[in-house]
Amino acid sequence: MNKEYIEKWLNNLKNYWFNKDIESAVSLFTKTTFYQETPFMKPYITLEEINQEWQHVKNENIQTIEFKILAIDGNKVIVEWLLKQNDIDYDGIYEIKFNDDLECIYFKSWEMTK
Repeated sequence: MNKEYIEKWLNNLKNYWFNKDIESAVSLFTKTTFYQETPFMKPYITLEEINQEWQHVKNENIQTIEFKILAIDGNKVIVEWLLKQNDIDYDGIYEIKFNDDLECIYFKSWEMTK
């Protein structure tokens, strides 16, 4: 796992999210067996559940999305994210784990309103 790969993966996520390309965004999670947008909700374990979660993006006014890689430890990455949508600023942390084939297998997010 290297920083360049993570930056590319995050840029793909950002572009798909910003452009509301839900099918492509969800394709980043085809091997993901744990997906949690916030620790206060039940994690999703199927691609169908992840796809359903992404459907809400269609109705969002996404203004900015930014990522900053904080740490890479083997196949685990910690990323700070900043989002402005519907005139509300959010920030948070992602914990993302990849398998040896560099496919996302675990995705957990913490978020708060700024």
